[in-house]
Amino acid sequence: MNPILVQVGPFAVRWYGVMVALSIVLGIWLTRRAAPRVGIPADLPDRVALAFVVVLLAGARLGYVASHPAFYLANPAEVLRVDRGGLSSHGAIAAGLLYAAWLGRREGISMWSFTDACASWIPLANALVRWGNFMNGELYGDPTSLPWGVVFPTAPDAPRHPLQLYEIATSLVLFVAVQRWLSRRHFEGEVFWKTVGAMSVVRFGLDLLRSEHRVLGPLALGQVAALAVLVAAGAFLLRRGTAPARSG
Repeated sequence: MNPILVQVGPFAVRWYGVMVALSIVLGIWLTRRAAPRVGIPADLPDRVALAFVVVLLAGARLGYVASHPAFYLANPAEVLRVDRGGLSSHGAIAAGLLYAAWLGRREGISMWSFTDACASWIPLANALVRWGNFMNGELYGDPTSLPWGVVFPTAPDAPRHPLQLYEIATSLVLFVAVQRWLSRRHFEGEVFWKTVGAMSVVRFGLDLLRSEHRVLGPLALGQVAALAVLVAAGAFLLRRGTAPARSG
């Protein structure tokens, strides 16, 4: 387990950065493939890729910084050190929704169809980034006596639940499910909200194994954010799923 993939002299290529870059490349490709299936122009993903990626990364970083205020107030220069990790999926979701709303108005398309196209890669990107977390030796769980427990260099006291590997496995299963949901979409936004809702259920469950990170009673910070997304997903799916079909 080593956060550095390749090092030549002072130049180091880190696993985390490579996984983020790979998720971006695959995300653009998968969004382009999904676009015609949800009724948005096939060339749209390529046209907005750069701006959208910048918005997502900025939102992810700001979300992480906002969740660790004490550290970044004491070390403001660290805000820009994204090479050391520190991206929040919930920050990316919030920024992505704002961008989708703006894009929908500018292009005259449904913002929810755009998010459905993006859902085609969200679980895969999550799996890739979690591998970067694993190689960084971060986001592990409580000590365990199970045979697949992992001793992390940053927590050598005992084998720990490799929550990153658990999330990789569940994200890959969800990635396959999302492709089927895209083919059976009933209304705009369905695939996106089912995807982030399912990922929030997984995140909430896995964080039960992180008893050292409680911030609000029995809840870890990730669980608080996951509950917020899950409530939003449930409300959207219930409202759209029970709405009468439009005629004409």
